[in-house]
Amino acid sequence: MEGIIDLGGAHIHLQGGTYLVSRPLRLPATGFGNLVIHGGTIRASENFPSNGYLIDLSPSTSNNGSEETQKSSSSSSSYNYEYITLRDLLLDSNFKGGGISIINSLRISIDNCYITHFTTNGIQVQDGHETYIRNSFIGQHITAGQDKSEKDFSGTGITLAGNDNAVTDVVIFSAATGIMVSGQANTFSGVHCYNKATGFGGVGIYLKLGGLTQTRIVNSYLDYTNIVAEDPVQLHISSSFFLGDAHVVLKSINGVARGVNIVNNMFSGSNGDVGIVQLDQSNGPFKQIEQVVIDGNNVKGMKLKATIAKGYVQGTNLTSWKVDFNNILIFPNLIKNVQYSLLSVSGNNFPIHALRNVSENHVVIETNEAVSAEVFVAVNQFSEV
Repeated sequence: MEGIIDLGGAHIHLQGGTYLVSRPLRLPATGFGNLVIHGGTIRASENFPSNGYLIDLSPSTSNNGSEETQKSSSSSSSYNYEYITLRDLLLDSNFKGGGISIINSLRISIDNCYITHFTTNGIQVQDGHETYIRNSFIGQHITAGQDKSEKDFSGTGITLAGNDNAVTDVVIFSAATGIMVSGQANTFSGVHCYNKATGFGGVGIYLKLGGLTQTRIVNSYLDYTNIVAEDPVQLHISSSFFLGDAHVVLKSINGVARGVNIVNNMFSGSNGDVGIVQLDQSNGPFKQIEQVVIDGNNVKGMKLKATIAKGYVQGTNLTSWKVDFNNILIFPNLIKNVQYSLLSVSGNNFPIHALRNVSENHVVIETNEAVSAEVFVAVNQFSEV
């Protein structure tokens, strides 16, 4: 980028050493790019600042006054850094702050890192875009699950407050929140969250950007932890596995759900009454519902919920048939499309029949005379476009 000084692919190689630091590691000034830091362990000392990050890619609070530093600090670039790679690192925050902070930077890679013992964020990304986090392990406490202190886990594994980032093949094994997202056009693939069970108040992935989500979550594993999406608009969740009653929560803030696909996932639970998708309408009901497709999910030990459903009823000498879809449809009192077939089994009768009512997610079909018949009904809760 214009205004970014090319460091020529320079390497800061920690050579497999362990380094105890008492303050965040920062570059001397902003406006640099094409640098690799790799190959060692960085630990926070006992007097490390509680709000600091072991590696901090943000504007330095001070500089050495050199001509080159002053030049780069007043760089014309709108980004602090570009093309910085952090890989093959173990970062131990010693419960004194966070692991990595990236502020208003472009094309940053975090690869094969183990980040632990943070109290704030394992990784924080703010502004900028195109930070790629992959093949990494993040957890406040070092555990392999079923930790006796799980209910006390705090902090956030990854905070993304910027756009166009990707998290790929990452495990978050302990934190109150696995990933907190407040930026748009981010993608998550191969993410395994078993950070803190929902039963203890944890969340796997929290999408806090109501009104324009533009987020894709695919091929991921929510292990006893939920996905929560506020007022989702353009959200895609597919080909993922939800274990231990983990489910998706659509949370109403301003009552908007538009362009949501929750399709082709697997859900496995404890044979209770937990729905695979749930509504949180504590702030008010969903009022703007368009193109929400929840379908094609397979369920074991949980309650199937969808926006597409089929039903069947039969009766003898009736003039009215009712099919109740409330046990499947996710939104209350909302049927936008109905297709039905009436098969008369009353000899040579040829009844006139019509759809009479769709309120409260009940479909009512009536005939002009009493007949014995079978009625097949298909409904959905989204507008056909």
